[in-house]
Amino acid sequence: MKEKWNFTLYLLWFSYLILSAILMFGRGFLLSRKTLNDVTDCVPLRDFGCDGHEKGNSTDVCNKEEKIRRILANPGAVIACAPTRQRVVFLLVDALRYDFTEYNPDIENPLPYQNRLPIIKEMLERSPNCTRLFRFMADPPTTTLQRVKALVTGSLPTFIDASSNFAAMELQEDNAIDQVVKAGGKIVLLGDDTWARLIPGRWLRSHAMYSFHTWDLDTVDTEVDSKIYNELKKDDWDLLVAHYLGVDHAGHRYGPNHAEMKRKLDETNNRLKKVIEMLPPDVLLYVVGDHGMTETGDHGGESKAERTAAFFAYRGLGLGGDKENNKPGKEVQQTDLAPTLSAALGRPPPAPSLGNILLPVLPTLPISHTLLHLSNNLKQIKQYLVRYGEESQQIPLDKLAHLINATREQIDKAATIGSESELSVYVTDVRTLIENIRGVFRDVWVEFDSLSMLRALLLLLLAIFFNCLITEGLPIDKIPHVFASSFIPSGIISVTICIGICYTAFYFQLLEDVEHAVILSTGLVSGALICALVIMHWNGITQRWYETRLLFYERFARAALVGSAAILVSNSYIIEEGASLAFLSLSILATIVWNIGTIKALALWASCGIVLALSRSYRGCREEQGDCWTQGGGASAGPASRAALVLALGSVAATVAVARRHIGWRGHGVVLSGLFTCAHWAVGWGSLGSPSRSRLLARGAWLVLGSMFVLLWRKENRDATLPLTVCGLLLYVANSLVLGAAFAPSAALALLSGFLVLNIVPMMKSEGSTKFSLLTRCSSSVACLWALLASYYFYGTGHHATLGHIRWAPAFHAGDPNYLPIGPQVTGSLVFLDLFGVPLMFGAALPLLVLWSRGGAAVGPRSQLAAAFILSLKFAICFAVRVFASAISATIHCRHLMIWGVFTPKLLFECGACAAALTGTVIGLALTTWHLPTQQRHS
Repeated sequence: MKEKWNFTLYLLWFSYLILSAILMFGRGFLLSRKTLNDVTDCVPLRDFGCDGHEKGNSTDVCNKEEKIRRILANPGAVIACAPTRQRVVFLLVDALRYDFTEYNPDIENPLPYQNRLPIIKEMLERSPNCTRLFRFMADPPTTTLQRVKALVTGSLPTFIDASSNFAAMELQEDNAIDQVVKAGGKIVLLGDDTWARLIPGRWLRSHAMYSFHTWDLDTVDTEVDSKIYNELKKDDWDLLVAHYLGVDHAGHRYGPNHAEMKRKLDETNNRLKKVIEMLPPDVLLYVVGDHGMTETGDHGGESKAERTAAFFAYRGLGLGGDKENNKPGKEVQQTDLAPTLSAALGRPPPAPSLGNILLPVLPTLPISHTLLHLSNNLKQIKQYLVRYGEESQQIPLDKLAHLINATREQIDKAATIGSESELSVYVTDVRTLIENIRGVFRDVWVEFDSLSMLRALLLLLLAIFFNCLITEGLPIDKIPHVFASSFIPSGIISVTICIGICYTAFYFQLLEDVEHAVILSTGLVSGALICALVIMHWNGITQRWYETRLLFYERFARAALVGSAAILVSNSYIIEEGASLAFLSLSILATIVWNIGTIKALALWASCGIVLALSRSYRGCREEQGDCWTQGGGASAGPASRAALVLALGSVAATVAVARRHIGWRGHGVVLSGLFTCAHWAVGWGSLGSPSRSRLLARGAWLVLGSMFVLLWRKENRDATLPLTVCGLLLYVANSLVLGAAFAPSAALALLSGFLVLNIVPMMKSEGSTKFSLLTRCSSSVACLWALLASYYFYGTGHHATLGHIRWAPAFHAGDPNYLPIGPQVTGSLVFLDLFGVPLMFGAALPLLVLWSRGGAAVGPRSQLAAAFILSLKFAICFAVRVFASAISATIHCRHLMIWGVFTPKLLFECGACAAALTGTVIGLALTTWHLPTQQRHS
């Protein structure tokens, strides 16, 4: 049976087709903007002549005001550096939502986050000319890395950049920090090391600390406090950046309605009070939040609570701007900070900036100096418009030309402004123009590559359609003969040739996008080959369709799968998907049990219903779910309670104890990994726990799990049932480990659900079949039921299809992986396992549905392997159908209000679940292939 590995190779081939099509769709749908490497330069005023041009050999003498006026009158002049520069203290209080800064004395029983910053109200009343408070509006995604990028570059983030939030790479675009350094300015960094990773090597002094231990509320803040007051006494820096994390971490761990949030905001109030007291009167203080947070303390999406941060400014010698633009609560954009910060420090706006200069948070300036700042801002934006038009064709040339001409008109108009009233009108016109330009780019950067999306949908459809014909049409006794032929080798050789041709064409510069070409060519060639296979066996396929009479539960299961995919077009059903998946899974199982018609099957179905009902307590809810949300159903789990810890310990101990008796010597490894897991939770629990010992025990658990997975491939003279069972148990322990004590029982419920279904499936019967009917066991109803159950437990383990609900703590339960050479890969794998561990476990255990029996007809290994393959392929197709439906939904709703909040996250999570399920099925089928005996040649 040398050809037996062709089954696994074909499943890998199918997985490649699905995942590559998903990648192509993502490239078309999740576009990132075109980044330019331009840098804004400015010429010092001393290098200009009195005619407004650069000096050359001119010896004319004039004062600064006359020189600025001449520069303004020369629209073709290069950008001139500002004549004055300020020192700036920039305090970034992570997740400082605007309403945290409001103070209402009429509230009798304030919430933990209300009225906690009275120093701001006090300064607004005592020194209104020196203090400003604005709503600081962020663009989604509201993750810290994207916010820091927007703050320093003045540009807009894109949705796809959210994936890099926890693996920051050096910023390649021009930014306010580089502008200061370029002019010889000195900058001090304190706090979040995101800045050090994003902009390395620019700091006079850097005291950056790792920022991602979200349950640590105090370490970073305490370290910043220990340095900042000494730094305020020094005068060797131009910009002091201090990034505090306590408020954000309190939100992630407890939510805003918790006493810990009250404590952190009280600390922030005392901190601000002390900084203001120590601040020299000529130094600017900017206190900003990079984003807000939801009522559970999460962020990352586009809800108003996540987008609305605060911007507090103070300067002892006073600030500028008119009364109309100084009102507390006025909305300003976060993209406005970069040009404003640059202007305060005497530098031009960064090259990619699309922001306005906020005059109310700058010192009072003469009219000519204000006009110079505005002119520099317009010239920088005009340069960006020209360069972007040269490098990208996203914006129509006529629209781009209109924007450039409008910018030139405002630059020309600057020289005619002579009074305060004219300046006020001019400032408004410039602000309106820049907002229009920013709106055009905001619209452009969510333009989708429709051609790539349609091609990807076509490849997905081809892969699903032809493989459905194979699984539903080819008789099970014909499958081994097909895979014993040259079909699989021919397909792999064809795909390899396609890849070679594409890379050769790319090498000779005949192709621009080799990745796109590889995916499209291999997808089409694979589709053609599978189509040829279907045509060759068309008579047998049609004959089987003619002879087969589908039972009711078969038709119902297929309809349920299609229904679960179809409802993804509705944002309301996506929000409530957890409940619908539980209902559909239990309904399919009910139709199967009705067909079986025994008391035992009914009892197993009722038990499964009880398990699903128990898992409901772990589902929680999301913000859009109304009463459930307001009653605290979506609150973050935080540390496990005593009851949750006992339940977690009991569930793991009971599972491994029961399983140990039936899996031989491998049971020792399962028990040992379970003991390490339980000890990890127990030792680290509570305020008196030992985090270092807890992490050490977690590492021990992972070591045992890894060793046992390797030992799974040790051959014995038995079938594959035992290794598959052990694989499922190992994945269960691994999933419990990353879920933590608070959610570990939900993994046990998932395992129990699978076990109950596993005992119902052998009872299934169809006309003319034996009790051990491979045809019945690998039917579509079994695959649909298993897939929907696996999909349900994404919600049943406490997750939601929103970026803000991703739990990052599991990545660090065994220590900080960033100190490892493959730290980002370890982090990604642990978070992936936390999110999609159940589909992975169900996929790996899938062949048990075929092999699990207690007595029955003797069936040859070829037929068993063919049945396991057919069931694995059907299971993979189920997830591919759901991904296809999510992609269709995202395509239809690409301009929908909920696209980034509901449909796009659902697409991303569905793709992740599909990848996990495909990985699991490959592992399960490979284990089955490895362990099935080969001495029998008959079926």
